[in-house]
Amino acid sequence: MKRSRLYSADHRARKVACTVSAAALMLGVAQSATVGFNFQCDWDDAGAHAYTGKAVTATAFNVPTNSWENLTPVPTGYGPAKGPFVGFTEVIDTTTSSGGLNPLPKGSITVTWSATAGNCSGWAGYGIGYGAPNPNPGSEQVYYGFLRDETNIYSSPVPGPIPYNVTITGLRSVWTNYAIEVVNATDSGTLGFTNTVISGTGGTEDLTYNVPLGGAVVGGLSTASGLRTEDSLNIYGRPASKTGGMLASTIAGFIITDVPVITMSPNQKLVCAGDTVTWSGYAVGVPPLSYQWRKNGVPIPGATTPSYSITNVGTANAGTYDLVVTNVYGSAVSSPVSPDGISTKRINNLVLDSNPNGPEHDGLNYGASWLASSTDSGSVTRTGVMNFTASVPSQITVAGGPSFDATNGTIMFWMRSSGVANTATNSPATLFDRLISGKGCVIVQNADGTLTFQAGAGASTATTTTPLLSDNRWHQVAVVYGQDPSSPPPVGGTGFYIDGVANTIDYSASPWSWPTGQELELGLSHDAKNYQAYNGLMDDVRFYNRALTDAEIVQAHNGALVDNNALVMQLTFTKAPEAGITLTWGLPSAILQSADSVNGTYTDVPNGVSPYTVSIQKSAKFYRYSGVRTPQVVVSNPYLM
Repeated sequence: MKRSRLYSADHRARKVACTVSAAALMLGVAQSATVGFNFQCDWDDAGAHAYTGKAVTATAFNVPTNSWENLTPVPTGYGPAKGPFVGFTEVIDTTTSSGGLNPLPKGSITVTWSATAGNCSGWAGYGIGYGAPNPNPGSEQVYYGFLRDETNIYSSPVPGPIPYNVTITGLRSVWTNYAIEVVNATDSGTLGFTNTVISGTGGTEDLTYNVPLGGAVVGGLSTASGLRTEDSLNIYGRPASKTGGMLASTIAGFIITDVPVITMSPNQKLVCAGDTVTWSGYAVGVPPLSYQWRKNGVPIPGATTPSYSITNVGTANAGTYDLVVTNVYGSAVSSPVSPDGISTKRINNLVLDSNPNGPEHDGLNYGASWLASSTDSGSVTRTGVMNFTASVPSQITVAGGPSFDATNGTIMFWMRSSGVANTATNSPATLFDRLISGKGCVIVQNADGTLTFQAGAGASTATTTTPLLSDNRWHQVAVVYGQDPSSPPPVGGTGFYIDGVANTIDYSASPWSWPTGQELELGLSHDAKNYQAYNGLMDDVRFYNRALTDAEIVQAHNGALVDNNALVMQLTFTKAPEAGITLTWGLPSAILQSADSVNGTYTDVPNGVSPYTVSIQKSAKFYRYSGVRTPQVVVSNPYLM
């Protein structure tokens, strides 16, 4: 995001009802149980341990926080410890309550697992990624860490990679009968998953995934298993492949339950009059499971399958719909959905874009603190600044869009820093990052105080000549870039300016381009392996869609805006991050429109894609959607769309 913010089922209120039926009591069921198991990764790169573990801190997949077992983190292999990693074991019982583990309702189980390595993903559910390492509480934390397979391991670890393997024993001390569902994710370089195998004395069973093709980062839930009764089970993946679809064999977690759990509630979708809407819920529990859709709490006759459709939506269809899933152990109720528009979520971390010409490209703050002013030893004072500390870590993200895709431009900001936080590593600190999969660029602070600009897969690299930028004084930094290597700046090459003075120019060896839609990151990169967090202050961050001249850079250093028409974004941090509203809708074909009054003239919002964040401190705006006429696409696991 992981970061622009996300739309996922965990951002809506959950309503889960669990009861024990008379039939279950006749079977001797004293207490139903649901337990989730979360595999974590240990980013032990350079001993920093900044990203060790992502324990579940909110309801995930409709499983409560205290029902998740956060297992010992597995190293990534990029630090001192090299894989494969074998023999991880956790014993969990009714008294376990430390190290990320929670007590079981009864019994005692032992979980043992091995893998080539751990890793972290950028998958968040509903087909949306985020800028790791900042997953939202809930299901994203489970998706974050996973066990790597023996094929898609890139450069580490060594030697002797192995497939992942998980063994659970003591199951019958908790459950008489149960079912299993697997949570999965990858970091990149794959288009889907091999089957997950559940094996025990009751037989071998393959769980499959319906993963959309075409994305580098994928994830989702498996199909639910059938009835299982064994005391011991083995979970492993079919062999991975780098050919024929590049299938990964990984696992991020799993859920064991007897009572029904709606692991992915129906997804709220935008519809207009005359459209067709289809909702689907996905559940795990001891079969057979029965399904009943309701409208305003009243069962809908004949609506007894996991999916429900309304054709030719009209005013008569207004209301709240949910899904009830039942078996002999109890029932669960999904979160509600309705055949109408835009859902909203209030936030308190909005950083306003002061660009006078718009459209606004507001940022989201994650952990950086606001200071009213900062004066350095040279008596230079900046008012309204953001403080980034490597110990948090902290970050500001801005959603990407076409406005940031100019082939030549200028990136500018003020910074004050005493140097990188961790001098024991060669990793530089992130100032600006929009680099992923060999596209885009990154600006970093090196341990010697110099700055480096790198574009693409090393296509263009420029480093400042004087180590000025670790003297704890305010400095203006401007980077003029061009993506055409055959021409001098501003068309090609990279120019660094420090405090309005040209510092160094480098010519590209090969062309580079921006990654479409990738967010902008300040202070912290999604690439925790290669970059550490920035430790310092930042102010007046600007992005121009053309290369500024030497004279214009001097004017900007003196406080001028310079060519408002070319100014795409300016974060001045005049005020502390404030309250805002995130508007979320389900269909990418929907067009967001705004007006100054409810009956006013509505115009399309530039870059108005979901999720879209607006300030509630400014003059009131009214929003609506239009142009939704694309038929719904329905798959068996709709949360993967």
